[in-house]
Amino acid sequence: MRQKTETMLCVAFMELLKKCPFSKITIQKLAGQCGVNRQTFYYHFDNIYDLMSKAFEYELVHESRIYEEVTWEYAINSFLQWMKENRVIIRNILANAELPYLKRAMYPLIAKSISCGSFTQESTQPAIKQQEEFCINFLTIGITQYVLEWVESDFRESIEDIVDHMSWLLQKVYS
Repeated sequence: MRQKTETMLCVAFMELLKKCPFSKITIQKLAGQCGVNRQTFYYHFDNIYDLMSKAFEYELVHESRIYEEVTWEYAINSFLQWMKENRVIIRNILANAELPYLKRAMYPLIAKSISCGSFTQESTQPAIKQQEEFCINFLTIGITQYVLEWVESDFRESIEDIVDHMSWLLQKVYS
């Protein structure tokens, strides 16, 4: 039941983002649309930004199934395609929400995308593991910023070019 309610709230949130500004989406409105009360919302999510992160994850992981393939190229390509197809939602959030929250919602999705590759190597040595985590974190922060600038440029650069640039970078880092 818990999963069903969370899914319902995620879907309702994404639908509302297509119709009204982020700043006009209230917990009361979301709860009402799902037939639950405000307390039920807070049982599942800390706030609207927590819901935003979960809704992105739900859309990309469960609906788009972007991580079913093992290549990072497929995963990041699917992520960028989703962003472009849902430009109304993304622009709505950029215009009406605080940027750090959008970055926080995108971060785990991008990190998971680049982790799909064969670049990283499993290691039991703590020092190497720590370096790998640092590298993924560093790259994810950079790629997140790059993607946001791509959105602000009205998706001017092609997805294929972005994936090619990232491929070149990742090969340089991990070779």
